[in-house]
Amino acid sequence: MAVHDENRTNPPELTGRDKHWLHAYLFANPNVFGLNTFNRVVSIDTILTDLGALWHSTYMFTQIRVWKETFFLPESDLEWISQRNQRQLIWLLNELRSAIQANPMSIPTPQMPYPQFAPAIPSPLQTRPKDRYNFAIAAIDVWALSSDEKRLALAGMEHRWEQSQLSWRRTKWLDVKSRQQMDWAVDYINQSEFRHRDGVTFLCHYTDDPRDKHLYILGFLDHLYRLGKDSRDLFLAKMRKTWSQRKYRESEKAKKQVYFSLSDQARQHLSQLEKARKQSKNRIIEDLLAQAVQSKPPG
Repeated sequence: MAVHDENRTNPPELTGRDKHWLHAYLFANPNVFGLNTFNRVVSIDTILTDLGALWHSTYMFTQIRVWKETFFLPESDLEWISQRNQRQLIWLLNELRSAIQANPMSIPTPQMPYPQFAPAIPSPLQTRPKDRYNFAIAAIDVWALSSDEKRLALAGMEHRWEQSQLSWRRTKWLDVKSRQQMDWAVDYINQSEFRHRDGVTFLCHYTDDPRDKHLYILGFLDHLYRLGKDSRDLFLAKMRKTWSQRKYRESEKAKKQVYFSLSDQARQHLSQLEKARKQSKNRIIEDLLAQAVQSKPPG
């Protein structure tokens, strides 16, 4: 049995990372330091003072110290996770959610006062952009894998992230400045049968802001790596084709039908221009009319 730290009455010194870990740990295990411990916590920032009445418990100090020594990885193993790359964080939260559910723990947790233990499963749907990084790191820290297993799991995630992120060339047609397209793309994804296939449980918080929806769209497309390259390529190709068809139909609706008669010679000339320019007859007539207007002297 581990020796408890000497009796202390003052809160310990915790870093920001420690506080986020403790909050996630208590959220998943609300009674770990006594009945309804988590209900005492008002916020992550105030967690030390919120738990002030409990710091007399030598066990709390021991648990925090031993957990960090056992399950925290050094910062160097987490450097590939970017605090500013929201697209990567969306992907990572979904990846962690699946991985932790599949393998919640591998070794006994150190000196638990109660035998039951629940891992902190990330909730990408409820995690706001400003919290994604800290929540991802906290989930990793609460994951009760040995250091070697956790390091290996994260190395695999880093490799999969590099392979799964779609290139700008393949996604540049998605215009974040077009609210119409962003709304359409989100609806297309949510209604697609790909959204409900096994292995594609994708969650992401987004607002009505087109930038949020753009991240949601890219995040889903990145996450489709789970279905394999062929399936993702098929989905992306169908999605882009559907959008192109929609834009074409909308452009056709903007045109009004005009009926007029042409002589046989004029129809022949129009057919010759159609072949030479490789354009439709409508486009040729529109171009000729525009040129005629532009060449007309002002008067």
